[in-house]
Amino acid sequence: MGFFSFGKKSADKSIDGSAAATSLTGGFVAQPDKARTWFKHGDVAAGTHNFDYALICYASGLKLDPTQLPIYDRIYELAIQYAQTVGKPASRENLKKVEGPGPIDKFVTAVYVWFTDLQSVDPALKMLDATARAGQFEFGRWAAPKVLNLVRRAPKKPSKSQWIKIKDVFSAVEAYTEAFAAAEEAIKIDPTDMQLINEIKQLTAARAMSQGGFTQAALAGEGGFRSVIRDADKQRQLIEDEAIVSGEEATLRVLDHCRKEFEANPMSGDAITKLGANLRKHGTPEAEAEALTVYQAGWERLTEYRFKMAIGEIKLAQMRRMHRVLELKVEAAPSDEDAKSGLTQLAAELLALELSELRDRQKNYPTDRGVKMDLGRLEFRQGNFQDAMACFQSCKEDAKFRVYATQMLGRCFAAEGWHEEAVGEYRDALTQIAGLEADRELSIRYDLMSSLIERAKLEKRGDLAREAAEICSAIVRKNIGYRDIRQKRKDIDVLQKELPT
Repeated sequence: MGFFSFGKKSADKSIDGSAAATSLTGGFVAQPDKARTWFKHGDVAAGTHNFDYALICYASGLKLDPTQLPIYDRIYELAIQYAQTVGKPASRENLKKVEGPGPIDKFVTAVYVWFTDLQSVDPALKMLDATARAGQFEFGRWAAPKVLNLVRRAPKKPSKSQWIKIKDVFSAVEAYTEAFAAAEEAIKIDPTDMQLINEIKQLTAARAMSQGGFTQAALAGEGGFRSVIRDADKQRQLIEDEAIVSGEEATLRVLDHCRKEFEANPMSGDAITKLGANLRKHGTPEAEAEALTVYQAGWERLTEYRFKMAIGEIKLAQMRRMHRVLELKVEAAPSDEDAKSGLTQLAAELLALELSELRDRQKNYPTDRGVKMDLGRLEFRQGNFQDAMACFQSCKEDAKFRVYATQMLGRCFAAEGWHEEAVGEYRDALTQIAGLEADRELSIRYDLMSSLIERAKLEKRGDLAREAAEICSAIVRKNIGYRDIRQKRKDIDVLQKELPT
């Protein structure tokens, strides 16, 4: 089994050869209507068992709109049929029909190659790498479990270094559960690798935040919002829907073994981890409650932070399910004021609890900028702009977060009314954009325009209003439906008339 190498990433070029980041018109713009036309062609071709052409049609549609996740389920089913009937990788001639110069083109091409060669590991890993470069993280999380199963089924088992590469590509698409699993496989091969052990701790934190799982202990008892949720069957269904249950009898045998090991070695961190993980995998409400008890015992006996994090993961998962139940109730009965009030209050408490947990994690993982980035976002949402600034200033030092952190720092300054500093951050962010981040350019330019407008008003400067007008005009030409850009165009016209030229 071969594994592709991860080389240096270079900025993708636009069709005319210029860097995608250097032009406002260089970013990708989805065209869902045109994409749907291609998807319909694909459905027709699939219905006539013309699988080769159907995959090309679907790929052509994805190049126009790659964000509609349900379509991938349909294509994946078709790819299985393709493997069973055609059973050969994409031809060079067909690849030419799909290929293109931009990150989205390369992403779709990689997906197409994988769908025509589902049983090969290399195309799957290259596909995930292209997914990360194109910023299609939701698709990456959808594909990651399938790729991990493929790697595990491969005749030749990966080496430690190969598992590490696999871990890295899963992390790149924010599939932290799969990245954690790959890291565990690597550590089984070399249990002495302390750097990898530290990475596993960071992946544990990242996985916890992506899955959710932090709430007040009071919610586990009586009162709180649990009293608002009356439909216990819905809660149970949400828990069971999330569970990964494979072979009930085998699962119960494993659980029984883990319980005995835990009872025999109550001070063993490994025994606690195994039992807790398998209980969570079992996924029933009873197993989830037992997992909380096990992790609580681990935290009290060993005071290892990973057990405290695991407790938080489970509790926020419970709270988020409660939040989803309330959302469904409000959707079904928009006039139910009690449900709407409960949903608003629960959302506020959920945000506050996430903040509390992230602050705690920041103390335990002070060098993890991923945690700092998440903390900064939540501090900003809460209106804690000074605290958010500190987080984003730190994250600017990491190339992976630089552009977004710089933009968010600008928004913090703008929220404080410091528009001169905000303008400086937005300009800095624009100079840093490259490759897959080009799609963020429109948002940054909008923010820059907004702060220029505020400065023009405060400083009575016509030159700043003119610059804002130029940016506004470019956005209008790019996407006239972008946010409230039409109103901004009118507001700037009025402002320019009021200010000296």
